[in-house]
Amino acid sequence: MKRSVLLWWAMLSALFISACGGKNGLQDPAVLSSREVSHKEETENTGSSGIPIRIFHSDDSGEILCVSMARTEEITPEILLLNLSLYHMVPDTASVQSFEQKEQEDGLLLTLDLSGDFKTYLSGLDASGEKAAMGSLVNTFLDAYQGESILITADGETLNTGHGVYSEALELYPYEEASYEIESKELLKSGIRISYPQIAGLSIGEIQEKWNEIIEGHARKALRDAEEGSSLEVSYVIKTKNDRMLSILIEGYYSTEGAAYPTCFRYTYNIDMNSGESIRLAYVRDADELAKELLAGKGYQVEGELGEEFKERLTILYGDEEQLADALRDFDYGENRETPAGFSYHQDGKVHLCIEVPHALGDYVDVILE
Repeated sequence: MKRSVLLWWAMLSALFISACGGKNGLQDPAVLSSREVSHKEETENTGSSGIPIRIFHSDDSGEILCVSMARTEEITPEILLLNLSLYHMVPDTASVQSFEQKEQEDGLLLTLDLSGDFKTYLSGLDASGEKAAMGSLVNTFLDAYQGESILITADGETLNTGHGVYSEALELYPYEEASYEIESKELLKSGIRISYPQIAGLSIGEIQEKWNEIIEGHARKALRDAEEGSSLEVSYVIKTKNDRMLSILIEGYYSTEGAAYPTCFRYTYNIDMNSGESIRLAYVRDADELAKELLAGKGYQVEGELGEEFKERLTILYGDEEQLADALRDFDYGENRETPAGFSYHQDGKVHLCIEVPHALGDYVDVILE
């Protein structure tokens, strides 16, 4: 299948491979043999050991709940409480009296009974401090046990602090979803502007360093390789940002001197923030089943005005079901994938495909998988 941006992708992909291995000591993103990877394999990839857990706590202002990553050999209420005490969200004298999990129709209900000094601690805080302490406790336990709600008591009695009475089960408090930030960087040269993201504050430094080098390396190589007199503009959009995944869409256009129109391009990064792996489409969807659904016109939506003719366009672009499945397996950057057949990204829990179409139709169409 011919691609108008084949040279562009090849340029980026070649750098991707060199940036992930060789002299700088970084490893190529591994291609998983199955969707389920043991925890032992993940910890070997990151150089860290233990089970990753998220500890919620207030920021420096005391008004916003944020997240920090920690690792533990096992998840217990006592270990979660200890980690919360390190951020002064609970007193270090607080202890777990009892803890239970009960499956209900609307999800898992947790019940946590703490010692009376937790109530004493909360009662000594102002309203905003109490909200931060309760939010950090609620969110840390719900996140660790994948619970829907949690009922918290003290010495077996309803928690009453003077600011609030917590007689019912509580759900997640609002919080900043990621324990890291994305900083925007920019490269400028005559007629060329490239904006690119950099990860900051990630607790696993090896992953942050690896992906920052890959992303910045792509940007710098694009700047070096742009022909004299050409125009190149690159920007990015963060599609998903949390402690499990970072999904970034890079988009822009490239135009050589004398070209009738600029070439639009898209490529993506989908990063597992715990293992440092590149998440490819084939890791999250079965390519054969997906090809069958796409050609049958089922299980997806198409943004824009090409919905009605998309199935026909797929046949023109990719051929039959087998050829489409082969292309889908080749989506997204991975080990020794110098020219992926396409790219995907993740937004609001759904997978989006970036499918190339003729320039007259807008260069790309966004396909949202259900």
